[in-house]
Amino acid sequence: MTDTHDPVEAVRHFTRFYTGRINVLAERLLESEFSLPEARVIFELGHCDGMSASDLADMLGLDPGYLSRLLNGLKRRGILNRSVSEADRRRHVLSLTDEGHSALDGLQAKSRAEVSAVLEPLGREARRDLVSTLRKAENLLGGESVGGKSVPVIRPHRVGELSWALARQAILYEQEYGWDGGFELTLLKIGREFLENYNPADDCLWIAEVDGRVAGSAAVVRDGPETARLRIVYVEPDARGLGLGHKLVGACLDFARSRGYRDMVLSTFSVLSAARRVYQVAGFSLYAEEDAQVYGQSLTEQHWRRDLAQDQCPE
Repeated sequence: MTDTHDPVEAVRHFTRFYTGRINVLAERLLESEFSLPEARVIFELGHCDGMSASDLADMLGLDPGYLSRLLNGLKRRGILNRSVSEADRRRHVLSLTDEGHSALDGLQAKSRAEVSAVLEPLGREARRDLVSTLRKAENLLGGESVGGKSVPVIRPHRVGELSWALARQAILYEQEYGWDGGFELTLLKIGREFLENYNPADDCLWIAEVDGRVAGSAAVVRDGPETARLRIVYVEPDARGLGLGHKLVGACLDFARSRGYRDMVLSTFSVLSAARRVYQVAGFSLYAEEDAQVYGQSLTEQHWRRDLAQDQCPE
């Protein structure tokens, strides 16, 4: 009989249980036109752009030769592109085509529907307990590294971390874009509004943690009866390339869906090209923009929207 009080045996016991459940979901996912490895590649490319074939092989634990054949097959089917990196001409990066993003949307919808079916027997309180327990397990185990590489953790904020994130964003934008103190004042107003109006049923602040330190943030606040607003998005320079922007925005979208929001909006500036790419990959669309003299700069402010209604799964 398994001694579940022994930490090693408890983890092994849960792993066997969890693997069985995941295999059932994987078999259902295989009912699509893509094999499970193909689906995994599409998922990763959809949530982290700028990856090379070598990056994917390391992340997914796939043989490079097998992965190369798999990628060539997806390229022939019009699912992905391979291009030369703008930052390093010696490096080839992969990205999804429009058809690839459509395939990703279909896979995500199917995955959400399957997981929703698994959770259906649970009541609202049981679901909250499950989410809390999963986050706690992720936090406890997430500080380790895999293959010598840091494993980021996306978690809810703790006391004091909002102020830290706002200060770091003000410092970084002054260093990288030359924005003046007016931007810091804007951030302070955003932070004050967040704290004064904070309601965990409506709002959240996600923190990206790498090696035990804050490496980025993203927040969701209520902007209307059925509209959420994305705010306070930033990633530390030395943590870029880990896909944190995609993970943070993804966590915000998941939170907004779980709270029944019908759409999400955000405001940014055209000069923030890396952030805009993250928003585009996440499915946001530009709907308005105007020129502005702010923060000591001539900038173009942009407004983006993401429809969440189509993503909703029945409780």
